[in-house]
Amino acid sequence: MTFGARLKSARNSKRLTQHQVADVLGLNFTTVSKYENDKSQPDNEILQKLAVLYDVSIDWLLTGEEGGAGSGSGKWKVYFGGEVEELTEEEAKHLKDSLEMFRLLKEKRAKYEGARKSGKSAKADKASGAAKSGKNTAQSGDSGAEEN
Repeated sequence: MTFGARLKSARNSKRLTQHQVADVLGLNFTTVSKYENDKSQPDNEILQKLAVLYDVSIDWLLTGEEGGAGSGSGKWKVYFGGEVEELTEEEAKHLKDSLEMFRLLKEKRAKYEGARKSGKSAKADKASGAAKSGKNTAQSGDSGAEEN
């Protein structure tokens, strides 16, 4: 079964139309149709929303594995300092969301710092340029005085 066929199967099991799904997700129904016909793939955010809406795991939507629709019983493991911790699906989702948010904030901070440093550079260059131009003006003024 393809990804699109699993989407359609999950939607039908919830007795939803493509229009209803599109409305819930804020999409055009043709986009939902493209997903179900394997013409397009949803981004991660839409994929998560589809899994919640259809009450299936993302793994099942993507691979067809993990016990099928509605199982949600996958075991999640994470390694902290070499020790294995088992997580519930809810804990794993929270951890993943937190990690994604951390990475986005880190990226924003890096861009901000880069822009700030560029701004300081530009100010320094401008000040340096102004100082040079003032020096040149003073020199040209001096030479003008000598000619008189």
